[in-house]
Amino acid sequence: MATVRTVIRGTRAYRYLVQSYRWEGKLRKREIYLGKSVPKNLTRYRDALDREIRSETWYDLLDKIRAAYQRYRSAQPASVREKETEGFILEFTYDTNRIEGSTLTLEDTRSLLESGLLPAAKPLRDARETQNHALLVSRLLRSPEPLDLRHLLQWHRELFRDTKPDLAGRLRDYAVRIRGSRHLPPSALEVRPSLLELLRWTSRAGAVVHPVERAAEFHFRFEHIHPFGDGNGRVGRLAMNLLLAQKEFPMLNIQYKGRRGYYAALERASVSNDSRAFLHWLFLRYARANRIYLGLGRARRP
Repeated sequence: MATVRTVIRGTRAYRYLVQSYRWEGKLRKREIYLGKSVPKNLTRYRDALDREIRSETWYDLLDKIRAAYQRYRSAQPASVREKETEGFILEFTYDTNRIEGSTLTLEDTRSLLESGLLPAAKPLRDARETQNHALLVSRLLRSPEPLDLRHLLQWHRELFRDTKPDLAGRLRDYAVRIRGSRHLPPSALEVRPSLLELLRWTSRAGAVVHPVERAAEFHFRFEHIHPFGDGNGRVGRLAMNLLLAQKEFPMLNIQYKGRRGYYAALERASVSNDSRAFLHWLFLRYARANRIYLGLGRARRP
């Protein structure tokens, strides 16, 4: 956490915002000058310091991952790229639904998507949401659509029209609680303006915020708003991946087996209304998931 340091030179005091951090196994420090007194809006300086640190650490690593990923993909025949994309859709669909309570196993999901066979004694609801998710992701990767309110509602409708017709494609107009969380989402009256502001920020940030940070920040803020009665996680993870794909970064499958770390990072960020805990978790998870593209060596770890 950044702290204010005072340096006395003669009879004058100078204030600096200082933050220590660990990267590549080494403890490092960075600071920015605040002035002769502590400014009232210290958050602005803290955010600037965070961006400087991320620029010298994570952004460089993430850009190397993208470059290596692009080289890897460009060397593949089209049929191999298509097969890998289908494999990602399968795993992403399994994990994102499993996180939300689906009873289908990975092999159940594979059988359903490849052969249309529903495993015995498994709920039809789980099967329909699995099929709808895979179809939607496949369609959006072939024919990308803009991230705006109209399309968010349409994606939600496509995912849940068969299983939650009373909620599908509609912003919530009632209060909700997130089970197991101390975070209380905004009131119903705040949902639409909060979501529209997030979408405006996402559009503006496209030119100034690193693509992986932008995608992660969108996901965190979207879950913080919790705009739908159900299905927020699945829509948020989908939108995050579409933002990554838009900038030609590898997409990220948040696995069911790693859900506890994911939940914990979202909870810490939500309770404090500060995305940094979630950004750090996602950057680390993203680097580990994509270290294969950096060649024989492992991705650098902080």
